[in-house]
Formats: sequence, structure tokens, C-alpha cells
Amino acid sequence: MGIDDRDYMRDRYRKRQGLDPGATQWNDRKARVELNRFGFRKSVPLGSASWISGGSKGSWFEARNRGHDYQRGRWRPRPRFTPAPYWQALGVGVAIALVLAAWAGQGQIKRATSSLFASIVGTNTGFPESGTVAVSSSVDLRTVRSHLTIQGAADNSIVQLLDPATAKNRLSVYVRAFERVTVPAPLGQYRVRFIHGREWADSRTFFGKGTLHDEVAGVMLFTRRVGHTLDLRLGADSNLVVRRIAAKPASIQ
Repeated sequence: MGIDDRDYMRDRYRKRQGLDPGATQWNDRKARVELNRFGFRKSVPLGSASWISGGSKGSWFEARNRGHDYQRGRWRPRPRFTPAPYWQALGVGVAIALVLAAWAGQGQIKRATSSLFASIVGTNTGFPESGTVAVSSSVDLRTVRSHLTIQGAADNSIVQLLDPATAKNRLSVYVRAFERVTVPAPLGQYRVRFIHGREWADSRTFFGKGTLHDEVAGVMLFTRRVGHTLDLRLGADSNLVVRRIAAKPASIQ
């Protein structure tokens, strides 16, 4: 459509609608036009959607200037964060490490809780602290060059090293329930017995009627380089072969 045809169609439309010709006059102000109105009839200039009225008759109309950042407030979805493969591998590794640490620490937490419970209910009442030892006067202290580590079970225990020939006590070690101690031990070969129970009485009657007496099978050799670790919990992975004996426990003194 040519310009003349466009103007003709526009004028015909306005005439049929009873509107003024809508002539525009450009003034000396950039991007502004002055529109002539008659009464309250509305003139419809070309591109009227891009003009904003100032109000009453004879007002100025200015082009809408929304600026370069008019879409600043527009909502846009946030881009999804996709971690790099090595970050994913690191996260998996940390999760596995935490699971292993929790699994390894479960036993320690359980033992600490049980020990605390035992102290609250009075199981340890009067029982010497873990690591307390009683050494026979026949032991030459210059021979105490080895070591013995003991892991306590659910009962308070006294571990004794006995002379295999005379069955006399050489060393007694006190271990409270679920606690772990390491003490020096004399050099030589010994039979190992342990006395255990719940309610401590004294060093003569031990745990009274609840006293239990066990012996570790075989003879243990203690040297300067070789000591022993005894796990009194006697689980499936225990390193001890133990039998219950009826013999009266050896005196601690």
C-alpha cells in the first residue's frame, strides 16, 4: 500500500467515526507532537499505542521512554546449578567417610554410654579405677619391661598373671566395665586368669556370690618387644580361648 492510499484509508476511517482529521504539528521539542482536539473526541494518530496522554484538551503527548533497563524487574527462572563431576565424586567420598567414621565410633559410644550408666547405677561403687595394679613382692621390678593391654567387658574385672609352675599371683590389674588400659608387665611366661562380676565387695571376697573365674588357654610369653592385648568382651573376633574354672581366685596381695 502506498503512502497516499494509507492516508486516504486513515482519513476515511476517521470521517466515518466522526473524529477530527487528527492532524499533527511537530514543534521544536524532540520526540513530542501537539494534537488538535475538538471537544472530548479522541484523535487517533498513527502509532497511537506508543503515545501517552497528559490529560486535558490541548495537552502534549510524549513518546514512552522506558529506558535501557525497563526489564530489570522481569522475573526470570534461575539457572540450575550442576556440580562438576569431581565435586560429585568428592561429595560421595565425604559421605562414605562419615558413614565409616560413625560405624567405627559406634562401639566407642556404646562403651562410653555403658560405662556412664554403670557409674550412675553404682556398679563401679568401690571398685578401683582402671589401671590400678597390685604387684607381688617376689617380682623383680627391673624385669618389668613388657606391656599388657586390656579391653574391659560388661563386668568389672581383675586380670591376673600367674606363675605357671606354682600358680602364684605375680600381677593383678583392675579394669572397669568397657574401659581400656595399658600397663607395664614383667618379663616371663604366665598363665592368665581374670575374675569378674557386677557388684564389687572387697579384695578378699571380690564380687561375693556373683564372682566368676575364667582362665585363658595356654601360656603367654612376655618379652621386651612382645606384649599382649586381651579383649575380655569375648566376641566372635576375640583372640582369647577361655574356660570357666571352679578354683578359688588367687589372692591379690
